[in-house]
Amino acid sequence: MSSYFCMKKILPAIIAQVLCALAVLGQDQKQTVRGTISDQQSKKGLGAVSVSVQGTNLGSITDSSGTFIIYNVPVGRIAVEVSHIGYEPLQVYNVVVEAGKETVLQLELLEKLNVTQKEIIITGREKLTTRQMATVSAVEFSAEDSRRFAGSRNDVARMASNFAGVNSVNDGRNDIIIRGNSPLGLLWRLEGVDIPNPNHFGSLGATGGPVGMLNNNVIGRSAFYTGAFPAQFGNATAGVFDLSLRNGNYNQQEFTAQVGFNGLELGAEGPFSKKSKASYLVYYRYSIPGLLKSLGVDVGTGAAVPKYQDISLKIDLPTAKAGQFTLFGTGGTSSIDFKGELKDTSNFYNDPYHDLYNSAKMGVVGLRHQYFFNSTTSYTLTLAATGNNVITRQDSLDDNRLPHKDYRQNSSEWKYVVSAVVNKKFSASDRLTAGITFDQLHYSYTDSLRDAEFGFIPFLQEKNNTNLLRGYAQWQHRFSPGFTLNTGVYSQHLALNKNTSIESRIGARYLLKNAGALTLAYGRHSQMQTLMTYFHETRVGEDYIQTNRKLGFTKSDHIVAGWEQALRNNWRYKMEAYTQLLNDVPVETRATDRSALNIGAGYGEGLQDSLVNKGKGYNYGLEMTAEKPFSNGYYILATLSVFDSKYKGSNGIQHNTAFNGRYVLNTLAGKEWQLQGIHTIGVDLKLTTAGGKRYTPLDEAASILAGKPVYNDRRAFEEKTKAYFRIDLKLTYRMNNKGFMQEFFVDFQNITNQKNVFSQWYDSRAGKIRTQHQLGFWPNFNYRIQF
Repeated sequence: MSSYFCMKKILPAIIAQVLCALAVLGQDQKQTVRGTISDQQSKKGLGAVSVSVQGTNLGSITDSSGTFIIYNVPVGRIAVEVSHIGYEPLQVYNVVVEAGKETVLQLELLEKLNVTQKEIIITGREKLTTRQMATVSAVEFSAEDSRRFAGSRNDVARMASNFAGVNSVNDGRNDIIIRGNSPLGLLWRLEGVDIPNPNHFGSLGATGGPVGMLNNNVIGRSAFYTGAFPAQFGNATAGVFDLSLRNGNYNQQEFTAQVGFNGLELGAEGPFSKKSKASYLVYYRYSIPGLLKSLGVDVGTGAAVPKYQDISLKIDLPTAKAGQFTLFGTGGTSSIDFKGELKDTSNFYNDPYHDLYNSAKMGVVGLRHQYFFNSTTSYTLTLAATGNNVITRQDSLDDNRLPHKDYRQNSSEWKYVVSAVVNKKFSASDRLTAGITFDQLHYSYTDSLRDAEFGFIPFLQEKNNTNLLRGYAQWQHRFSPGFTLNTGVYSQHLALNKNTSIESRIGARYLLKNAGALTLAYGRHSQMQTLMTYFHETRVGEDYIQTNRKLGFTKSDHIVAGWEQALRNNWRYKMEAYTQLLNDVPVETRATDRSALNIGAGYGEGLQDSLVNKGKGYNYGLEMTAEKPFSNGYYILATLSVFDSKYKGSNGIQHNTAFNGRYVLNTLAGKEWQLQGIHTIGVDLKLTTAGGKRYTPLDEAASILAGKPVYNDRRAFEEKTKAYFRIDLKLTYRMNNKGFMQEFFVDFQNITNQKNVFSQWYDSRAGKIRTQHQLGFWPNFNYRIQF
């Protein structure tokens, strides 16, 4: 007892001494802020641009290549002001300056239409209207955004669930459900290349998974689109994740180590030589449960130990006369074994009557060359290869818990990509971008399922290749500083069945006097089916026939109208109303309620045979956003989405889609306090409520008689689980010392331990319906150091 009172007195004194010592080490910590300023339309670096830190006398002037450097910037969050004669001034808030890593900015300025034009100060996130010719439904984000929000787990996909129009009510996966669409309608792009599912434990053709593979420490300036997106994006009907990797620091060597939910991470970046601006960036990550298990430590998950690892890299090689060469890549592997456990039926990953063994691989590598013919004309050539592989074994367990072979899969998809893009700025009012992409698609599928009568049936056996040719052109014309028109056309051709689509895109933005801006956009968007769908086989007598090979593209017409207002007090408001009409949706030839619009949020590919493009669907809704970006030590973000999503199968009956939750409300807020110049304490809060998950009710009496689940298909997706509700609280401590920064956070997810329903399923052996719940209260820890 005496030792307790002794420690009670001594421990606070020790902590105080340590804090004082650290304060001495960290007093007046400074850092370097560097970067480039480019013309927003031509992408060429701008010289003689003034860059300054707001509220200080610190600043710099860019050289002829657009490069600037500002020394001795105090650590913390700063605002940067950028100005240049003949260009609209730019103010960027929430720029994080930390010890151990230089802050690098890549900013763009928009040229004024005439020198007498009234100043329009662009604040906060840069507008994508001009930079990417996106008129509506677009938001730009950075690595800092993916770290900030509570509940995001350093995952860009989970971060995006906070934006208007996105519905994510699955704690176990990061599927992006946009405006009631299937997650399969989402396009993932990295450095301008369409990539396969960038998630660990993801299945072929899907777009989500439980753990993101893309390391947020390497994410550069990226964008997320939720409708009527520009012509440069195609083969998608719901939205686009357009990601870029940041460049490594070409000035000095820097290192990062991080440990948390996503794994143990090690990163390095720096210059190849002090004589050039060539740089490298590489980050590697390994799963914590897998690492502990390999060391013989019991991680408390039984046999279901998630093992995964991934790597991301970027090498940037600028030259004096030959342009800029960039090598980029990312890839990873994952595996997990689920053993059926009768005592664990409440776990939403557990199936008590099956053993499941899964492994997956995914990789992307590319080489890009960018060259400026003059200050207004450039081209970009990209050569890339992507691929993914999934191996799955499922064994059914009898009453004695003995396994019997049930399902086998070993499937791969890979492609080789050649892409060329030309960008031309004719004047401050006119810009043209055009590109063409050739994809050589390779595939190898081996899927078989055990049948009680015929044994193992190979319902998918195919190995071959085909081609997808895509092209686009988009034009931007600025009639005045407040009126911009974006037009474009996109086309694609699939050689497999000679399907072709030609799609138009148009959008306009009109600035009202002291009343914000009005936006209006239309786009037709088409998408080929998941590649394996075309080769699904149907047994006819002794033969197997590919009944889906002639399937055409699914088409969706987007119409979006909006209003947005950015005030000088940093608050931004946005409202959008939209309608989406979907046609040529794959449905079954026989009269059923099934539709391709309802698959994509699980681990199976949802394949059916004998499909035709006769299904329809629609989505419409209203979205509202109120945002106060991080400034003066705090931020607030509130998004509300109200929507309706319906479809018709081949039976002609209209149903709710599986993703028609009807509403989503997100409210987020965060506050930071800076102590003694080097200590930062942050609190972030997130509240989410959304309509419950749709499901088709089980006919319990019929299921008992049949000994297997029997669904009431005439009431497809008529029922809903209870509304989803979750509150997350994140506490962060950051310390900037001389030469290094340390950050620790704990993210208390679902702090009310809400029992959100994951699914209901029929237990044929127990003869009853069981309910599986999602993640309960769960604290997520993370530690990061950079030096």
